[in-house]
Amino acid sequence: MWHRPEKNLFISERTNIIVPTHRALDKASEQAKGKGKIGSTLKGIGPAYMDKTGRNALRVGDLLREDFKEMYEQLKQKHQVIINTYHFTDDISADEKEFFKAVEFLKELNIINGEYFINKLLKEGKRILAEGAQGSMLDIDFGTFPFVTSSNTISAGVCSGLGLAPQHIKDVIGITKAYCTRVGSGPFPTELENADGQKLRDIGKEYGATTGRPRRCGWIDLVALNFACMINGVTKIVMTKADVLDEFEELQVCTAYSKEGQELTEIPLRLDLDHYVPVLEKFEGWNTDISQVKDAAALPEKAKSYIDFINSYLGVNVDFISNGPERDQLIVV
Repeated sequence: MWHRPEKNLFISERTNIIVPTHRALDKASEQAKGKGKIGSTLKGIGPAYMDKTGRNALRVGDLLREDFKEMYEQLKQKHQVIINTYHFTDDISADEKEFFKAVEFLKELNIINGEYFINKLLKEGKRILAEGAQGSMLDIDFGTFPFVTSSNTISAGVCSGLGLAPQHIKDVIGITKAYCTRVGSGPFPTELENADGQKLRDIGKEYGATTGRPRRCGWIDLVALNFACMINGVTKIVMTKADVLDEFEELQVCTAYSKEGQELTEIPLRLDLDHYVPVLEKFEGWNTDISQVKDAAALPEKAKSYIDFINSYLGVNVDFISNGPERDQLIVV
């Protein structure tokens, strides 16, 4: 059953559509990779982006055309040819039934020319908050390729995604956990495959929101975080899940990578092809419950030292600290 959202939800007509055969392609491609799987969610996102760059994509505005079903069938046939090369079979009939129900629902919503809409609001003096999905190290261009997503997840995606000019971006708020996590395959220099890693996972409830898979956990990686701050132009940082570290007697922070005895503080082109050992700086844990702290001044001195070190390394300050899952558990520094 589809529930109608409020009429203040607007969808750009240029939005690309994921069709049922995109999911089949995703499954076929991931299965063919064997041990080299990237950990796809199998939602069809990667193949949909391939159609976008291949100029085959169907977009939301196309739904309003009388010949949409013909356009859909043409794309489906193109996909089937590729699926056949994988010797993969998948019954998409249930997906198709759900898809066309969703199409009829979507056609009733506010489908607009998004770039004119949002730029008009800017001219009227409205403030705009754009939220990015996934981490910077999953960016298709700047992430840990090939273990990345299909899109630009960095702040520049605001311009290409919404049709906004760069000069309109004022603040770039970087969100980081107080430690590191990753879902799926790919390089992870600070990963803890031990009791500390499991402790982070259990306390932080680190399981994939979409897949339910246990997240890989490790110490905070300032080499990667510094890189993310640089390419995003981060102006302030929100550190989440600081309270997850409450029960650790010792914390560690990655300040460089070591390869064959040589230290580097820049992200290499292929972090996955060589063995990089994290250079770690140790800190005493505060070993105190901070979940009820409301004022930054009331944080334990050891927590302040941890955050001060991160600020100094990055040259960008942690302005907000989340110390719990509730909305009011946010310390303004």
